[in-house]
Amino acid sequence: MAKGRTISANFLTDLDKKVLKLCEIISLTIKSKIKNDKLKKDFWDKFGKISLSRDAGAGRGGGKLQRDALCVRGRQGKAPYSNRNLRWHPLVVAAKEINFAKPIKRIEIEGEDSLETLIFVVDINGNEKRYPSDKVYELPERFVILPHHWKDHINKLKHWDDVLWTQNSCVIPAMEACEWWHAVEVYAFLAITVAVEFYNVNFRDIYEEIIIILKNQQIDQISLPSYNFPSNEDDFRNCPVCKRPLSDTLEEFRIAKRSETWQPAWSHSKRAEGEDGSNQILHIEPLIETQIRHKVGKVKFGHRWCNIAMTDHSLDETLNFFEYVLKAHKKI
Repeated sequence: MAKGRTISANFLTDLDKKVLKLCEIISLTIKSKIKNDKLKKDFWDKFGKISLSRDAGAGRGGGKLQRDALCVRGRQGKAPYSNRNLRWHPLVVAAKEINFAKPIKRIEIEGEDSLETLIFVVDINGNEKRYPSDKVYELPERFVILPHHWKDHINKLKHWDDVLWTQNSCVIPAMEACEWWHAVEVYAFLAITVAVEFYNVNFRDIYEEIIIILKNQQIDQISLPSYNFPSNEDDFRNCPVCKRPLSDTLEEFRIAKRSETWQPAWSHSKRAEGEDGSNQILHIEPLIETQIRHKVGKVKFGHRWCNIAMTDHSLDETLNFFEYVLKAHKKI
């Protein structure tokens, strides 16, 4: 299965560089508002740092804001998924045609043995263009690969090993894709959330400064912020499921303390990320292939416990189920 960094991780288009630099400006603005030097460093290392790469950098090269807002999830498997690639990456896979990407024409495979490479043939202004797996980031618009495009190659692909999948990890799932401005707005929203809830930055001050940064962006003619960018402080501070502050650990709801488990002393432990109150990216509506849902107003930070409870359901579905369970147990 595909492992490690996405191919072409350190190759960025001009658009990629501009978007990442804009997000860095947002992070630097927040950092400047944090009064304590130790907390400044803490924010930068954990959340604000930007890695000029397609996949947020090796290890923890980029901060949590970059990983969550700008990049798709890490994936592994016998498929060409690209781990932590940019959400506006121009080549996606889907089960059916989608309205925000053009179908490719066909897939070819070049090379032999451990050098086999996927080639994606697309139509650009009436001309056939061929893009190998390590060059698809250069596509001038978004294309989608559909199930019938793989059909002729299934018998070969099912025998590919880790090496081949890793060097061909070049697509992202359509459900996790969005336009660059969606990703930037999500970044800005989550950045404000972190600033006010964890670093005691004044909400109104930082909100107004970030709005000005968005309004003055010169990447494209897109008007930012969009009409649905939240303005209520509670929308930033509170988990959308339990409505408690994101800094709340939810310890009062745990009957027994979390048991200790052995962790190798020679490796970085992610144990804290599994705590009930740790913050995870949460989509109010589940991601689907046919719509772009990774956008401001639909994406927030939520407690891990709350996020897991939602699984792949919408917030409304989750609350309706909670209500049913409470009634079934005669709690209400």
